[in-house]
Amino acid sequence: MGIRWIIGLVVMGGILALAMWVYSNPGGMRSQQFSDLPWQIEVGDRQRTRVLGVVLGETTMADLMHRLPVPDIRLFVDADGSRSLEAYYVNARIPPFEANLILRPDLDEAALDRIQSEVTSERPMPSGARRYGLSDNALTSLGNVPIVEMSYIPRAQWTEDLITKRFGEPRERLRIDSDHSYWLYPEEGLAILVPRRGRVLMHYVTQDRWGQTVERLRDEGRRRLGEDHGDHE
Repeated sequence: MGIRWIIGLVVMGGILALAMWVYSNPGGMRSQQFSDLPWQIEVGDRQRTRVLGVVLGETTMADLMHRLPVPDIRLFVDADGSRSLEAYYVNARIPPFEANLILRPDLDEAALDRIQSEVTSERPMPSGARRYGLSDNALTSLGNVPIVEMSYIPRAQWTEDLITKRFGEPRERLRIDSDHSYWLYPEEGLAILVPRRGRVLMHYVTQDRWGQTVERLRDEGRRRLGEDHGDHE
């Protein structure tokens, strides 16, 4: 019994030592178990970019059905008449992190016309835009449309130092107002909205959409983190 007791203590000590080493080395064993992290971006060509397990320009919302929660899908029509369709995922877990996601499918004007003709509800937004609910037929039609843009809003707080550590220095800092600026990484198709306080928003697009996206983000940044998701006071 004495020998067994000693062997048991040795084994237990080894297990505890291993557990303490793993816990005290976040860059070691634990981090090696994860891929598809926000800063791991693979640009295949102008129409394909892989990030967070999603291939922009290829992956559809149907492909994500078993990985992510059910999204809230809405059509937005701005005061100037421009339209966008967004699928908003709350508390989506892409290991090891949890975040909110906004996905935009690749829809042309004709497709947006069809969807707008079948809206089921309407809600005015403080920005002057209007938000519409979609019919079952419109929702079904979106299942196999490729996603071309993705906004990632991590629940954890990201400091500017952490952003620089993970993504490097941006090519450009685009000032939105006194509280918000975009950090632009054109080679990756990434624009990070960095607020003075609150959560960051990482916006990923395919290379062929980069130019038009940067122009649009000037106007959309405050709405994203402000009136829609309650992060800006």
